[in-house]
Amino acid sequence: MIDTIISLDIKLFYIINGVRTSYLDKILPLFSQKTSLFLFYIFLFLLVVFLYSRERKLSLKKYLFLILFFILGFGISDFSCGKIFKPIFQRERPFACLPGVYFYTEDHFRFVETPLTYKKTLSFPSCHAGNAGFGSTFVSFLKPSLSPLTILFALLVGYSRIYLGHHFPLDVFGGYILGFLIGFTFYWVWKQI
Repeated sequence: MIDTIISLDIKLFYIINGVRTSYLDKILPLFSQKTSLFLFYIFLFLLVVFLYSRERKLSLKKYLFLILFFILGFGISDFSCGKIFKPIFQRERPFACLPGVYFYTEDHFRFVETPLTYKKTLSFPSCHAGNAGFGSTFVSFLKPSLSPLTILFALLVGYSRIYLGHHFPLDVFGGYILGFLIGFTFYWVWKQI
């Protein structure tokens, strides 16, 4: 069963990574820059805080916990993904274990015919997807009308990670699950305050 899932994961990776367009080659790296990801969610978060301040009267305590949970959520998502789960699962990135991968590094694409065995970085779960999953979930629960935008952004972040040769589809899915769980938990606790 696991072998079948891994095999399908690899096939889906090759489909996404192998379909190239010059437009996607230019635009998708932007969705994989951590700076872009955090700036997008900071902007949305500030928008949510502004809208909350106009629509509802929240206590200062509630606002402070909202800000604290936003920051903590990203920190916990990134830390747990990179320092806890990746070492447990020990899955190598596609460019380090598969032949014939388009790999984005240092601001350009290169076709890797044989795996880059000198690159020892881990893949599961995707921290980018985990962070996008957290940000999208937290912001969407706070302001449901922003959900289509946050979900689209998170999907583009995940797709970019596969397209750039850094992650398998299951890595991205695992990151989304982790981010969703953290986002939902922080939102639920915030609502209880």
